[in-house]
Amino acid sequence: MAPEAFADLVGALRYSYFVLPDAEIAVEIDPRTLTEPMAEALGFSGVNRTSLGVQSFDPDVQRAINRMQSFEQTATCVERLRRAGIDKLNFDLLYGLPLQTVDSCLDTVAKCIELRPDRFSVFGYAHIPSFKKHQRAIDESMLPGSADRHLQSEAIADALVGAGYVRIGFDHFALPEDGLAVAKQDGRLRRNFQGY
Repeated sequence: MAPEAFADLVGALRYSYFVLPDAEIAVEIDPRTLTEPMAEALGFSGVNRTSLGVQSFDPDVQRAINRMQSFEQTATCVERLRRAGIDKLNFDLLYGLPLQTVDSCLDTVAKCIELRPDRFSVFGYAHIPSFKKHQRAIDESMLPGSADRHLQSEAIADALVGAGYVRIGFDHFALPEDGLAVAKQDGRLRRNFQGY
């Protein structure tokens, strides 16, 4: 979507519906494709939270899943968003990817922590090539087993908690001052099929 089209869409939504001044307006972004004009359009339109797909920074893992994305691309994306006034950032990480190891998971987490997003979502990779046809290109022998997946998940969790993030459930982490962590602390946190 072109930046102008996005701004027009948000304008039409605001014209058609009452949007609270403090509403959280979130979008999901592929860091490989965010341009400076689009970051500016997001900020201009009132977007105040973004979720960035990181998955893994290990180049071997990235080649195996056909998703090359450097740390530098992600850092540039974060810089553009923050410059546009969007400072609430979520990072999505995956474990259980082909060729992934505990060490590569921890390396990815360490790099992500340098960028200090407010939240992390940490999900296990679901290999279902009968449903997701692009997964047929992945060699199943490269997938970690259940025990390795568990070790990866817990290593990521331990690293995030060690970096000051609050564990929320089994797959979300937030900085203590983030609304999700505050809601958990205050006993106001709820979860449904769409998340917290």
